Amino acid sequence: MPGKAKTIDANIILRFLLNDNPERAERCSALLQRVESGAEQVFLPDLVIADVVWTLEKFYRQPKARIKELLLPLLSLRGMRLSSKSVARKALEWYVEKNVDWTDAFIAASMVAGNRIEIYSYDRHFDKFPEIKRIEP
Repeated sequence: MPGKAKTIDANIILRFLLNDNPERAERCSALLQRVESGAEQVFLPDLVIADVVWTLEKFYRQPKARIKELLLPLLSLRGMRLSSKSVARKALEWYVEKNVDWTDAFIAASMVAGNRIEIYSYDRHFDKFPEIKRIEP
């Protein structure tokens, strides 16, 4: 349907960021320029962000601060749609500042945004978030 945002996959973002296949990276760059200008809208699913973060961290051995530096501008593109840009930004911030894995940072950011303050978990990383109360069942 015209006007509907198309979904963007992790490999598009990774080709753009890594430039490991110059022909594809160029095409991905052109797409993201259209997204930046607002000429095109794309939806970036939360799981795709997780896939990009995991791939950059575990496979390409990028430090968390560098991952944040790479992803923040992409999240801000005019035509980039997410379930919540503010949650993704906060998750990136906490991912670096609190030195937790992406999933914990994203869960914490989602909880705070949704005014949910309690989580059942044995994961002590949640103790790093004063806004959240971790409960062991």
